[in-house]
Amino acid sequence: MSGHLARSYLYVPADATERLQSASRRGADAVIADLEDAVALKRKGLALNNTIEWLRSPHPASSELWVRVNPGERGLEEVADLFHENLSGICLAKVSGPEDIENVATLLDELENETETQYPVSLMPLIESATAVQSLPVIATASRVLRLQIGEIDLAADLGVTGGDESHELDFSRASVVVASSAAGLLPPVGAVSAQFRDLESFATTTRRLRCSGFVGRAAIHPAQIPIIHSVFTPSSDEIDRARRLVSQFDAALASGNGVVLGEDGRMVDEAVVRQSRKLLQLADLDNQDDETKRKDRNDGR
Repeated sequence: MSGHLARSYLYVPADATERLQSASRRGADAVIADLEDAVALKRKGLALNNTIEWLRSPHPASSELWVRVNPGERGLEEVADLFHENLSGICLAKVSGPEDIENVATLLDELENETETQYPVSLMPLIESATAVQSLPVIATASRVLRLQIGEIDLAADLGVTGGDESHELDFSRASVVVASSAAGLLPPVGAVSAQFRDLESFATTTRRLRCSGFVGRAAIHPAQIPIIHSVFTPSSDEIDRARRLVSQFDAALASGNGVVLGEDGRMVDEAVVRQSRKLLQLADLDNQDDETKRKDRNDGR
């Protein structure tokens, strides 16, 4: 992994003009201007125009700007209109297979060639159907895919199960997204939105569960959810210190010809155990890079 790893993705209906323009100042690592489910059909044009203007406005360098486009031909037309140097990525709704992704990736390639520019626009497929879950290995390896996001409301409806982030009916699908992401070498996946923006204690509980399940980051629908997401997905100083000690101890043992050591708790530690500590340190390094970028933003704004 390299570069900034966003932990929070704040969804904003793109037809809500004032909310969209102020969204990058709400504290989220990334903002997703939503052209799809959050926007009524008769307001799609307004939403697209708002998003084009939003992308061309000044934003903090540390804030990623994403757009969730509509499926099919409408979405391809939106991508063509949205292509801009400030666009970090496209969230692809209702993805059923790799062809949905490759169509957009091919269009982005063509736009780059036509404009003789190279904007690193990434793709984030939304896993929202049984077909998508079954197609995860090929979806995860499609062009420009940076990470996956699970859309649990649509997925639960498609599967005919009880949804909700506190339920366990979607555990298999969640685990499948994590496995596919790891196998493809993607950044860890993004957890689903939750309607619990008033019951923040419950939201914190389910967010911690997502971290334990292999997700790194979560989508939000309200700014009040953002501090909780950051708290859960930012390694604590104690966690970082323990991980560094463990990795250092293990590497020293390897250098001396030993492949197994005893940890601070007296338990056996081998490479499989240390791998988790190495991943945590990678996340901490990315968070430190993000902090440096934010400090630079503040200094540049003085």
